[in-house]
Amino acid sequence: MARTRRLKAKGDVAYYHVISRTVGGEFLLGDVEKEKLLSVIKQFSSLYFVSVIGYCIMDNHFHLLVKTLSVEDIDDTELKERLSRHYKNIPDEITESELLKYKEKLTDISEYVKSIKMTFSRWYNKRNQRRGYFWGDRFKSVLVEKGESLLSMLAYIDLNPVRAGICGRPEEYRWSSFSHRLAKPSDDLLTFAGTEISNADDYFSFVYGVGKLERNVEADGAVNIWHHKVRYFTDTLVIGSKGFIESTYKIFEDKITKKERKAHKVPIDSSTGLYSMQRLNSI
Repeated sequence: MARTRRLKAKGDVAYYHVISRTVGGEFLLGDVEKEKLLSVIKQFSSLYFVSVIGYCIMDNHFHLLVKTLSVEDIDDTELKERLSRHYKNIPDEITESELLKYKEKLTDISEYVKSIKMTFSRWYNKRNQRRGYFWGDRFKSVLVEKGESLLSMLAYIDLNPVRAGICGRPEEYRWSSFSHRLAKPSDDLLTFAGTEISNADDYFSFVYGVGKLERNVEADGAVNIWHHKVRYFTDTLVIGSKGFIESTYKIFEDKITKKERKAHKVPIDSSTGLYSMQRLNSI
């Protein structure tokens, strides 16, 4: 079976929606497991130069919305401090070439997610005296344009439990960035970087608006992209405006299949101006 392809802005600032599922889609993530997975996400988010914008941990999968930093933006002193906090026997003197390798690794979305998944699966297997894979196929990642597209993706992720019928309001679900922001407003895990939202109150109003939420019930006749399992948010390569799709297409043109070249701009919703570059081979 072909490996899931992804587009990565190597060594540069980028925004990604990451999705990873358990092997066979089994419901292996209970409350204890969700708490542990969140702690592992926190652990590696303090090592990698990756900022968490949003997350949602469900029973058989998780979503992460993150920003990766540019290699050029990393301060050597901060890099050494992070390495010394997480690794033993880090030498006082590190060569320029070694520093560059660390910077490239610690800004790589694949390395970040791999660290999270491997650490969690080892913990889970040891705790349950279990062998074998915990996670299913390679994680999916969608390259997202900052601004309105990123904000819409964050709302989509936080509304996941509402769409699944688990709760009526996003704050009722414990394992999401929406409830996290309400319960721990001073926690430094989450950021609104790239969303053009400056505070939690404005974001909560936005989610309730696009989600058509009122008194725990969806507004009459509400049909919108956030209340349905829209595959464009997950089974796709890029999310953003028409211009962002075009510019990304030009950068990664050599990695895009012939089918995707013929249908690389797909409107998600005309009222929002969101477009998708489809991952046609997975639909």
